[in-house]
Amino acid sequence: MNVFAYPLVRDEVDPAPDKTPTKFVVDDNIGEAVHLHLRNFRLEMRVEDFETLTENMADALEALDGNR
Repeated sequence: MNVFAYPLVRDEVDPAPDKTPTKFVVDDNIGEAVHLHLRNFRLEMRVEDFETLTENMADALEALDGNR
């Protein structure tokens, strides 16, 4: 743990929120950014970072399938 990190907030998170419990959307913000929405959570990243994420997820899926 980083000795210089200071937690700003700690709280419990509802494991199944009532608001948009099944929402999963990926938006391309016209080449500027990609928004990944999962339930009430939104993650914004550069297109290059999204491409890296999808490549890593594909590699992980392939590795998991190989272990069956």
